Amino acid sequence: MRFSLVVATVGRSAEVRALLLSLQRQAVQSFEVIIVDQNADDRLEPIVAEFSATMTILHLRTSLRLCNRARNLGAQHATGEIVTFPDDDCEYTQDVLEQADRFFRTHPGHGFLTGTVLLPDGSFGRSGRWLKQDSAVDTQTVWTSLIEFNLFVRREIFEELGGFDEMIGPGTRFGSSEGQDLALRMLARNVPGYYLYHLRIMHPDKPVSLNIARAFSYGLGAGRVMRKNRCDMRTVSQFLIRPAGGFVVNLVRLDMPIARYYFLTFLGRLAGYRAQVAKAA
Repeated sequence: MRFSLVVATVGRSAEVRALLLSLQRQAVQSFEVIIVDQNADDRLEPIVAEFSATMTILHLRTSLRLCNRARNLGAQHATGEIVTFPDDDCEYTQDVLEQADRFFRTHPGHGFLTGTVLLPDGSFGRSGRWLKQDSAVDTQTVWTSLIEFNLFVRREIFEELGGFDEMIGPGTRFGSSEGQDLALRMLARNVPGYYLYHLRIMHPDKPVSLNIARAFSYGLGAGRVMRKNRCDMRTVSQFLIRPAGGFVVNLVRLDMPIARYYFLTFLGRLAGYRAQVAKAA
């Protein structure tokens, strides 16, 4: 098996079906899907049954709603050479696995690969986060080229590092940046990574109200990861200056919801960086 796709999911069903439909359209079909089901009900049973005839699916159940523990649990059952972790509301464009397969075959020394993100309508939305050209991933570009659901990692490297840090990410106080943490740990071991601009996974934008609600928690995660991985002060300063500037600009514009988002992000990053860091995963 070439790829193992680990999907941690809770509360969704139609979105999981859409992801599996997009996988049926992949040019490369050497993959398995490991669904780590955190639901208390059986909503996914008919979907798993529908697709099990056309693809290899392992359906795991867990009662603990902790995203990175679910991802790590799924990865323990992986048999593919490369593991990746699509969100349960992602969809793959048709050549995602083909591009990833080609890259790893032609770059045997690279340990991980990332891509960019499209909205379901095919646009990039308002996000200015993503790099506009192919690039090596380093301690600077890791923040503008990676998110967990577009990260492909050679399985043996993922296992050697112990997987995702389960004290970071959704379901924890430090709600984001577990992908950057994993990549920074790989880079610290001289494992090179690369970003392909044309490797694109579709993922919906979240409502402004939800982004505001989790801005502080996500900021905490980014700050903690920077401190844990001893990021340089240039990076730390940029991550504090940008949301502070966004707060001021939107306050002047009287766009109070967006100003609040930037303010909470700033506070979260500062608090996360100053928080006591537990032993690395």
